[in-house]
Amino acid sequence: MQKHPQYAYDLISPISYFQNALVIPYCHHEHWNGAGYPRGLREEEIPLAARIFTIVDVWDALTSDRPYRAAWKEDAVIDFLSKQAGILFDPDLVPAFLDSLRMATIRH
Repeated sequence: MQKHPQYAYDLISPISYFQNALVIPYCHHEHWNGAGYPRGLREEEIPLAARIFTIVDVWDALTSDRPYRAAWKEDAVIDFLSKQAGILFDPDLVPAFLDSLRMATIRH
């Protein structure tokens, strides 16, 4: 499981079209506190695009049914993201993401 960022990098890196986006699959499991993988990057060492994608990816993963568990309720995911801001996630990006969710809900 922890090798999939490297596998993605290896598969995508030869494709010139994806060069600017390589940091997303490669760094989306890095954690704000440095405990992630594959390189143990921390804070702003993690490329911004990967920090953003990490939050979106976790939102999607937790709010979606999986073969091994039911989707979490949105309130539980919001609570998880909020509690993990500054640990797993960029503490400035979590509120921005949650604000964008609220705005999307208001528009619909």
